[in-house]
Amino acid sequence: MASLLTHTLNTRFLREGSFRYVRSDVPDRLSEADIRWLLEHDVRTVVDLRALNEAEKRPCPLERHPDFTYYHRPVSTGDIVPLCVEDVPRSYMAMADEKMEEIIELVENAPTNVLYFCNAGKDRTGVLSALLLRRMGASRQEIVDNYLITAANLKEMLAEFVAKRPELSLHVVTPRAWYMETFLDRYEARKASR
Repeated sequence: MASLLTHTLNTRFLREGSFRYVRSDVPDRLSEADIRWLLEHDVRTVVDLRALNEAEKRPCPLERHPDFTYYHRPVSTGDIVPLCVEDVPRSYMAMADEKMEEIIELVENAPTNVLYFCNAGKDRTGVLSALLLRRMGASRQEIVDNYLITAANLKEMLAEFVAKRPELSLHVVTPRAWYMETFLDRYEARKASR
């Protein structure tokens, strides 16, 4: 699936054809055409889910652009890369805390359409996307399918990432249906027990 922005790999509508929520990997290199596209579609609220040190390394030009409202809302434990498959849904559960609930409220109550992102648009963005879709009444299959699009969009980038970090496994960092399904099972169980 082609990215909506010129220099990103994973910018796409949360729900096809709806500009309300646009999920992405970090848009750190935006063309004038990209900025025009965002403004023309009233995507003026920007939520950066990265830790502040990550944002400093790869700043997003929208942060200082006068036509956008930019929020830094780091996701809990979001900058920790899981080392084994069992850690992926655990890490997603750690992200789905009170801070995530505040981020969801910010995104849902934004007065304009929203662009939100982390580095790859995979884990932190994936968890936020899953929870937004859940609140919108999406089916479980739609949530999982939305998550899996990232695997195709980031295939080459993830291979390059793992090649530079031999302690990581491509199998672990690539989105798999089991990761999202297990996260949703655990999240639903936690909600039901409260």
